[in-house]
Amino acid sequence: MSTDSATQDEVRRKLLKPKVTEEEALSLLVDFYIADGFDLDASVPRAEVLQELVSYDDANFVVKVDGEKALLKIYNGVESEKYIAKHARKWTKLDEADASNKDDGCIIDLHTAIYEHLSAPKYNVTTGKTIPVKNSTSDCDTENDSVCIRELSVISAGHGPQQLVVRLQSWVHGTPLCDVKWFPIETLLDAGACLGRMCSAFDDLATSDPDILQESKRYFAWDGRNLLDARPFIVHIDDIDKRKLVTSVLDEFQKTIVEGKEGEKLRMGIIHGDFNDGNLIIGNDMMISGVIDFGDSLYR
Repeated sequence: MSTDSATQDEVRRKLLKPKVTEEEALSLLVDFYIADGFDLDASVPRAEVLQELVSYDDANFVVKVDGEKALLKIYNGVESEKYIAKHARKWTKLDEADASNKDDGCIIDLHTAIYEHLSAPKYNVTTGKTIPVKNSTSDCDTENDSVCIRELSVISAGHGPQQLVVRLQSWVHGTPLCDVKWFPIETLLDAGACLGRMCSAFDDLATSDPDILQESKRYFAWDGRNLLDARPFIVHIDDIDKRKLVTSVLDEFQKTIVEGKEGEKLRMGIIHGDFNDGNLIIGNDMMISGVIDFGDSLYR
């Protein structure tokens, strides 16, 4: 993907961010994840929407299905387009070589593979598991039960509604590390061990599944390799000293990492991409109980 196309995608992600009400989120749960119907008179609701979470590009809701807490994720229009375009080629048996809109990596398929792969007991890494779709009533058929598709509104009224991909995941119980005021050094040691196991799992995934490895090689604005693509935005820094500082960092990156080829010496592989205290969940024992948010995962 060219830099211009990638920049356009970043802009479109903001325009095509899902604009979904709690009522619409509840409808998604009822239509896709309640297998034998929804009884409005039941003493305990089979589906509930508890709250909407803050999200950068997508829409995320904390929900309950049959009493179990879960995360309902509605992907933005750009990622949904990539998924639908890719799978439409399979549904219509279109030759990949003839596809004019072939994408540069489908993050939705990458997520599906990551969640399934990390669920293997040998890796001892807890993350949200994909909850299968129970009712195939989506507006666009999918070839598996990991996600569903529905036409929904987006932030930009002029660009909607859009066919958006929806996923339901099991909830990772615990407390984000960033919300804990005090923790022992053993917590950080456990976080490092968890990261090591996850890196090992990603190495195995890349080796065992060439298709998923290819999905991970997508253009991503936050990828350090693309740092120089930030140059056009320097003009928007009003403070002259800060602008000079940013320019000096980019100049040194170009000189040392790119032209000096130091970057070629670095090991590469599939990574989480956002392994921070906001995405590390700890249990009552102050050890890591899970990892969340694989939205930045890629090969870098």
